[in-house]
Amino acid sequence: MIQYKKSYELKNKAKDALEGKYGGAMLIIFLCDAISWMVRMSVSIVGSSTAASVYMKTQSQSAAVAVTVFFKAVLLLSGVILYVMNAGIALYFLKLACGQPLTLRDLFCGYRSESKKTLVLAGAMVLCRAVCMGPFEHFAQEFLSGIRGSAGYALIALAIGLCVYLPLSLGIALSFYLMFDFPQKSGKEILLICWRLMKGKKLRLLYLEFSFLPLLLLSILSFGIGLLWLQPYMQMTYTFFFLDLMNPRRASSLICCDPKALGETCRRKSLSRLRRCVSFVYHKRAKTRGGYASPLVAWKSVSS
Repeated sequence: MIQYKKSYELKNKAKDALEGKYGGAMLIIFLCDAISWMVRMSVSIVGSSTAASVYMKTQSQSAAVAVTVFFKAVLLLSGVILYVMNAGIALYFLKLACGQPLTLRDLFCGYRSESKKTLVLAGAMVLCRAVCMGPFEHFAQEFLSGIRGSAGYALIALAIGLCVYLPLSLGIALSFYLMFDFPQKSGKEILLICWRLMKGKKLRLLYLEFSFLPLLLLSILSFGIGLLWLQPYMQMTYTFFFLDLMNPRRASSLICCDPKALGETCRRKSLSRLRRCVSFVYHKRAKTRGGYASPLVAWKSVSS
């Protein structure tokens, strides 16, 4: 039976890995959050002002609603495009965990290569949240606007949304990490592999996320300043959670060695070279910091 590391062990490894490298980790997450916030705020402000302008000129409620719906769709699409940066976050922290050279350009790796695959993964995650939590956000907004009776609907939508959203989001939470370990797979295949990897592990990840709640509350009390330190710590812990799951025995059961299913890799290696890479990645122990046999390190060492 495979023994997985406890939450406190993963957190200790995260602290050790971040020692002396907190600055770069904080910077790359701050850049991701800042860019996302600026784009979302810009779209929201333009959408609100445009809807108000249309209503003042036409005095048509339906026209204003149509403009609002259009900009909400634009906001959703921009959310998918912006979420691609999370692939860069995953790559950066994988490199950090495995002792690889780091660069801020990693944040935009999802736009430079395999962009179609990355968009599929980002779209799945964003749409999952939008579909499951969208009704709650709608009724919550109505409640804040003073519409009576919306509070009850908001609570019902929240309960139903969480029951659906949590299993789905936890099941595909590690997709960006897997994307770098299975470069020959399509976005749909990555999602299926991630779902299979997380089978029976969703509660472990949920427990790990809940264990950060006290620190999150303290960060909120510090007016969000504490998040600058907390977010890299959380991301590093999730990275070691992924590496802990991807032990050679577990990983070898996830990959399909059928030549037709493997197809051509993103680096255009031959099938024979690919088989050697897969064998090296999943059946040899790569010596890395922390004692992990990282598929990422092994793949890069073979393909370089």
